[in-house]
Amino acid sequence: MAAVIRLSRFGKRHHPTYRVVVTDSRKARDGKFIEQLGFYDPNLKTPAVRFEYERVMYWLGVGAQPSDTVRSLLKQQGIMALFHEKRAGKSIEGKTPVPLALKTKKAKLGPKAKAKIEAEKAAAAAPAEAPAEG
Repeated sequence: MAAVIRLSRFGKRHHPTYRVVVTDSRKARDGKFIEQLGFYDPNLKTPAVRFEYERVMYWLGVGAQPSDTVRSLLKQQGIMALFHEKRAGKSIEGKTPVPLALKTKKAKLGPKAKAKIEAEKAAAAAPAEAPAEG
């Protein structure tokens, strides 16, 4: 049996929520699972992610493979970093996972907005360069 850690979809139509579960790789996405390890709700402004840290470490330790999405969520929560430390033989006694900082998306400026900003910079620099009359 190949155990995998993956998402199982729940919630309403167009408003999904997910459980992070350990299941046999041959089972259906929303079928029977061995254990529930966490919860993921992508519908909020900052997506809600919760994991049972100790159980995730156990399942990774016995060879369960996370799906790509679950792996990225584990990286964001800092659990994969601790797992890699443990695999490298380092002691993780007393350490807890530290979530990574959220990345903020910068708005891309269009050509008109860029031109306006350049014009404001030029206008602000022009009076400073002009000689004082007196």
